[in-house]
Amino acid sequence: MAEPSTASEAEPVTVREYGTRYLRITVRYHGDAGFSWLRTPGPAHTRPQRLPPVAVGAALRRVDAAAGDAAQDGRGARLALGERAAGPAPDRAARPGVLYRPPGAVSVARLLPSGDDTAFRLSVGALADAGRTLRRLHREPWEFPERPPHPGLRRLRAWLAGEEAGPGAARLRALARTRLGASLWARLTDWSEAANEPPGGGAAVLLHGAPSTGWLVPSPAGGHAALLTGEEVTGGDPALDLGWILGELHELRAAAARGLGAAGQGPPVDYPAAARALLSGYTDGAGARALPPGTARAATLRLAVHMRDFASFVGWHEDLRRYCDLLAETLTEDGAPALRWDVSRS
Repeated sequence: MAEPSTASEAEPVTVREYGTRYLRITVRYHGDAGFSWLRTPGPAHTRPQRLPPVAVGAALRRVDAAAGDAAQDGRGARLALGERAAGPAPDRAARPGVLYRPPGAVSVARLLPSGDDTAFRLSVGALADAGRTLRRLHREPWEFPERPPHPGLRRLRAWLAGEEAGPGAARLRALARTRLGASLWARLTDWSEAANEPPGGGAAVLLHGAPSTGWLVPSPAGGHAALLTGEEVTGGDPALDLGWILGELHELRAAAARGLGAAGQGPPVDYPAAARALLSGYTDGAGARALPPGTARAATLRLAVHMRDFASFVGWHEDLRRYCDLLAETLTEDGAPALRWDVSRS
C-alpha cells in the first residue's frame, strides 16, 4: 500500500525543463523529499528507454555502496539509479520515462562554465568523484547473458553508414566526408567498428555507457555527487567511459578557444583542471600510464557522436563546419589532443 504523500511531496515545483528532439528533462523540487529528474523520450528517440536487468542492477548497487563508503579507496560519486516513471497523468511532468533522484537541481554541465568560483569547485570535486566511481565500476566484469549495444556507438555507426536520413545528419555527413577526406573518414569508421571490444581479447567490464557532465549532479550541501545511471548501461572496454567524458571536456576547451557556441561566449574556464581532477580520480594519481588503452580514440569518437547528435536532434548550425576541422585534427593525431591536460589555461 502506498504511503500518504506529504504536502511537499504533493506539490513539487518544476525547477527546469530542457532538452532536444531526442530527450526532454524535467527537474523538480519536492521539498524535504529532495529533487527528481525525469527523462522522457522526444520525437527523435526511436527506441524505448531501457533500464538494466535485475542482475546488472545488483552489480551497480555494489559499486554505489562502495562509492558511499569513505573508508574504502577514496570518496566517489553515488550512482543515482533510474527507475521507471509513473504512467500518464494530468501533470505532463509525470509522463512515462525514467526517473532519477540526485541531490541537486543543476549538473556540472551548467556549473562548470558558469564563471562562479564555488560552482567550479563543486564541479571539479564531482569530476574527481566520478573518476573514482568509474574506476570501481570497471572492476565489475560483464558476466551477464546479453550485452546491449553501446547506444552512442550505434548512432555513430548508423550515421557513418548513411542510414541517417534526417536533413541535419545528412548535411553533416556530406560536409564531414569532404573535410576529413577519405583516409580520416575511413579511420573514424574503423575506430567506431572496433570500439567497445576490450583490446587483446580481454574481458568486458560493466560500463556506464554515456557518462558526461550533464549526467553528473553535485550536492549543494557538500555531500556525494550523483552520476545518473541506468539507461545506457552495457559492457565493454573501460576506455569508452573515461574517453566519453574526456572527449566532452576536450570539445569544450576547443570550442572556448575558437569562440564556438556557448563555450566560446562564456567566461574563461580552466578545463585542464577539470580534466585533471577526473583523471586523478580514475587513476588514483598514477597518471597517464594507468589509463585504459584506447582512451584517446574513445574521446575522439565521443566528439564525433556529439556532432552527429547535435545535427540530428537540435539542427544544423554553421559552427559544425569548424567542429569538422576539430574532428579532423583530433583524428590526425590519433586522439592525442584529448589527453593533453598538463598546462592549465584560464
